[in-house]
Amino acid sequence: MKKLRPIKVAFYLVMLLLLVLEVGAQGQGPVLRVLGEPLSGPAAEILVSVLDPNVGRSLPDLTSDNFALQLSGDTIPLTSVTSETGGIAVVLVLDRGGIARKNDARMGQAVDLSGALLDRLVVDGSPNADMVALVGIRGRDAGGLTPLVPFTDRDPNMIRNEFDALRTEVVPEVTPLYDGIDRAIEWLTQNPNAQVQAQLNSRRAVIVVFSDGIDRQFSSEAYETVIINKCLQSGILLYAVRMGGGATDDDNLQAMATQTHGRYTAHEPNNSEATLSLFDDLTTLRSAYRLRFPVIKPQGDYRVRVQVQGTVIGDAFTETTVGSKLRTPRLSLNTPPETSITVPFSQTIGGFLERGVALSVAIEFPDAETRNPDTISYYANGALIGTSSSAPDYPFEWQVSSLVTPTREIQSRDITFLARTTDPYLDIEMASQPVNVRVTWEAEEVTVVEETKETVKQNWWIILVFGFLLLGLLILLILLIKTRGEIARKVVAPAAGAISKMTQRLSAAGPAYGKLVVVHGSSVGQEYRLASPQVKVGRDAQNCDFPLFDQFISNPHFSIRQEQNQVFIVDEGSTNGTFLNGLQLRPSQPVPLQPDAIIKVGNTQLQFKRLGGETRRVSIEGQAPPGNAYSAGPVPPTQAAAVPSPYGPTVSADDISQAEGFPGGSPGTPPGYGPTVLADDLPASGGPPNPWKPGQ
Repeated sequence: MKKLRPIKVAFYLVMLLLLVLEVGAQGQGPVLRVLGEPLSGPAAEILVSVLDPNVGRSLPDLTSDNFALQLSGDTIPLTSVTSETGGIAVVLVLDRGGIARKNDARMGQAVDLSGALLDRLVVDGSPNADMVALVGIRGRDAGGLTPLVPFTDRDPNMIRNEFDALRTEVVPEVTPLYDGIDRAIEWLTQNPNAQVQAQLNSRRAVIVVFSDGIDRQFSSEAYETVIINKCLQSGILLYAVRMGGGATDDDNLQAMATQTHGRYTAHEPNNSEATLSLFDDLTTLRSAYRLRFPVIKPQGDYRVRVQVQGTVIGDAFTETTVGSKLRTPRLSLNTPPETSITVPFSQTIGGFLERGVALSVAIEFPDAETRNPDTISYYANGALIGTSSSAPDYPFEWQVSSLVTPTREIQSRDITFLARTTDPYLDIEMASQPVNVRVTWEAEEVTVVEETKETVKQNWWIILVFGFLLLGLLILLILLIKTRGEIARKVVAPAAGAISKMTQRLSAAGPAYGKLVVVHGSSVGQEYRLASPQVKVGRDAQNCDFPLFDQFISNPHFSIRQEQNQVFIVDEGSTNGTFLNGLQLRPSQPVPLQPDAIIKVGNTQLQFKRLGGETRRVSIEGQAPPGNAYSAGPVPPTQAAAVPSPYGPTVSADDISQAEGFPGGSPGTPPGYGPTVLADDLPASGGPPNPWKPGQ
């Protein structure tokens, strides 16, 4: 094997030495610690402490450029980074074994150093006050851990009151140092007082040990490893002050302090500057940085990685958990003041008056995080009708006057309204429940002159036919006047038959036997002529013959029926009932309908009017003889009674009553027949008057 020259060996040794020096000069990187529980919500906050373990001081003057955050793997921006002065939590651990023997001054020195550290702490009860506790150590058989003073943030004298006894009490036994450190860790991480534990969580935790070294009787390497791991897991810094002069092992104290990112110093009895400087460095741990950032996530817990970067000693990171309570808001559309709206027609302007539907919304926040969307969009029957950006209720008015063109018929529509928006936090779309509104447009008003012109224009041929009929009647009348007796009758009879045959009905349904007139409601004055054997009346024109556009009326509501010249009304099983002259009808049971009767359905009242009716013929058993059937002389009574009447057989009142359907009495002479003529009422002489002779 070739030997290396001495120059090369020297070169390699120098390079190795420089590498070691460089590594040693770099030291450890920063120690990052999250203090307390992060503040959750859309504006989350984390309080962190950044320690330089090489000098035992907080890193000063860090800015937002020195921090980076990741939320569930995604980089999120920092809103702000501010430095704050908080508190620290310190446990003084006095290992009395070896330094509290008779005539040993080191215990007194440890007490004085504890007092000097206590003077540097702020224990005044303020929100960011320091907290301090004391753990004294004796032998396990001589009392173990004593004295024990729990944490206080307002009364430092609780600690000072124990100093005199610590100075004078002799402790000749070996003391279990690790037991005392373990108790200090327990007080910092598992304090029996929940309120105190909450205060401790928001402070940097430090254990300051005063000892002459580690006694192996109670302190094994395994126990030491347990202590170090507990400190690292809980972020506890262990500061060790070795009271020199003893024969115990000091390397273990230094190793524990270094591995927990704390500091170690050997106190010289005649020179306390190094130890007091260590205490000054310790108090800088009050400095912390508050990081503010948004957590815009649905409700749940999320992992946050906090990284400090670009410092003079390098980078570091830690992780914690932040929560989000964000839930999707609930959007509801406020019901308009009127769910049934009427748009009036104005004859003055020749169109509909302006009429709007007022809309607005209400937003509920189940997560108590109030936020206002930029805009609310409103829809009618699925079509966008407008938006509003006026928080918090986003009012909007939609004009419905111009939706339809005026006609001579009432027009109605059911309109379904809906509101939509997007949650500005979670970017999730929200929609309200639909709200239905009934809109009715009044019929166009037409003047009498215009209506007459329109009628003539549409029915000119009917008028022409009637003109010819009137002309024919006039001719017949002239013939009637100029002719006499049988000749007139022979001419008139065939003509009347021809005219009867020429007459045609205007509609297949036949002439109207009555009509319904709206006397109260939204369509006062509207009429419907009854020409069919059955007419259905209801709310919607698609389900009935006569629509009333009343939201309290069924489809159909009632019907009008004509049976053998008698008119009946029948309730068709309506929801709100049918009332005839104030009395409610039984469903599906026909009830006679008299002229001028009042029908009430929903918010509408109608009146029944009877129209015309066909002339009923009286049956004629015989025919009057032509000419004058009676002599000019007087007729005996017996003969007069036997003379046949030229008007046909005699009809009594009882016969007419029975024929017309009036039980129990005569309603009077049937229309169109004149008074009843009996045989006894004929004149004694001269015969009956000639019905065809003018002037009689």
